[in-house]
Amino acid sequence: MKKNGLIALLLIAALAVTGCASTKTYAELKIEKYVTLGEYKGLTYTPADTSVSDYAFEVAVQNDLADNGYEVINTVELTKGTVQVGDVCNIDFKGLKDGVAFEGGTSEGYSLEIGSGSFIDGFEEGLVGVEIGSTVNLDLTFPENYQSADLAGQDVVFEVTVHSVTKRKSYPEMTAEIATKLDSTAATVDEYYSNKKAAMEADNVLAAEESLKDTLWTAAINNMTIAEELPQNLVKDAVEEFTSYYEMYATQSAYDSLEEWLTANNMTTDYFNQQAEAYAQSVVVSQLAAYAIADAEGFTVTEELYQEKAKEFATASGYSDVDQYIKEVGEAPIKDQAVMDYAVDLVVENALAQ
Repeated sequence: MKKNGLIALLLIAALAVTGCASTKTYAELKIEKYVTLGEYKGLTYTPADTSVSDYAFEVAVQNDLADNGYEVINTVELTKGTVQVGDVCNIDFKGLKDGVAFEGGTSEGYSLEIGSGSFIDGFEEGLVGVEIGSTVNLDLTFPENYQSADLAGQDVVFEVTVHSVTKRKSYPEMTAEIATKLDSTAATVDEYYSNKKAAMEADNVLAAEESLKDTLWTAAINNMTIAEELPQNLVKDAVEEFTSYYEMYATQSAYDSLEEWLTANNMTTDYFNQQAEAYAQSVVVSQLAAYAIADAEGFTVTEELYQEKAKEFATASGYSDVDQYIKEVGEAPIKDQAVMDYAVDLVVENALAQ
């Protein structure tokens, strides 16, 4: 299944707002009506492995070479041999959860470039070295923060048949001259490799920090008791936000409509609507949880913090005029995100590594 079939939008205030206006904000709600706090301090976690795999490193080097004009694409039809990094393969795949195929996880005659990063982690890497013409089972796990609640954190099996390799890429042997062109600070091949790996490890650290935030925040929410009946006006706003985003995304991707984009990505309207509702529920629960923690800790958004966050979010969203950003976004979403940032940071800062 594609990694970004649907994109979770969690930082509302830092993204373009779709114009939805609620009749009531989170700050005006009686939060205790919706949330009973559980344990949110002292949560434990296992530090992530931020090392760089050989597969990831090979993909990154190939990308550098391709970006600098060193890639040669050979259009061939290979039905023998094994799959290599950079190959474009014709595959069939079926995703199974508990032995049952799940929606959006099946395709035939799909063209996949190994190393594109378009599928969930482990899918493309798992095909490297596979005999062309054979079928392999990939035991994978969806990310904990995956946009589909039904699949997030779930163990699945992908049955994948590699029919052929339709394109194969080739590159020249790495030399000091090429290394310097790829990285102006590197005088040798070893220096280029060292710099590249260090940069990738730094990126992995940042990614691990973001993943840890998601994991700990989810754990904190799971420890809470959330009312079954959420404020429906806020849920409705979030559904509209989700839908508007994808309508815009479809247009920017050269599709005439959201429906056309869904069809091209093997998704039904019912499935999309389910994801929109799941997204909305998640957003509302998350924001309610943040306010519950803020109330318990005696945190409020001061005018100074509000202005600071407005500037931060405006810059992140590409605005040079903070006042214009506030005018378009509104005061409430900015304050909501300030509360969210505080609550998430508090949970992370008080977590304990195992």
